[in-house]
Amino acid sequence: MSKEASVAPKERVNVTFKPASNGATEDVELPLKVMVLGDFTQRSDDRKLEDRQPISIDKSNFNDVLEKQELSLNFNVSNALQDGEDSNADIPVSLKVKNMKDFDPASIVEQVPELKGLMNLREALVSLKGPLGNVPSFRKAIEQALVDETARQKLLNELGLSENKE
Repeated sequence: MSKEASVAPKERVNVTFKPASNGATEDVELPLKVMVLGDFTQRSDDRKLEDRQPISIDKSNFNDVLEKQELSLNFNVSNALQDGEDSNADIPVSLKVKNMKDFDPASIVEQVPELKGLMNLREALVSLKGPLGNVPSFRKAIEQALVDETARQKLLNELGLSENKE
């Protein structure tokens, strides 16, 4: 076997070893292949281990494999978004993972209603700030509306971003 035939592309990890049989003196270089066993779906599977088929994953089919696994995460996080009585309540989070982009912070925000509402409010305020942010009286009125709880709730209702939406 010639050395050129066994050389893998540079982007892969290769294993080089010296065979100790048949008097071979030439190093053999082979690509590293790894099989990983694990419970990645967090669901029960009644099939025997021997009956399960391995899934080949590479960079071109990774997102397809993620989607076929129907992965989801369900957990609660402590509420750091609100002060007062509701701050002790946990926020239920249910994330569905269909591709690698679902791990992006913006994608996570889209899947959590409480965070999505805050981002919508932020975008609305940023769009208001652009043309009107340089008018001092308008800026002062907005700051007062955000500080006063009833005025803030009224503003949220007007924008269609009510905190009490269910």
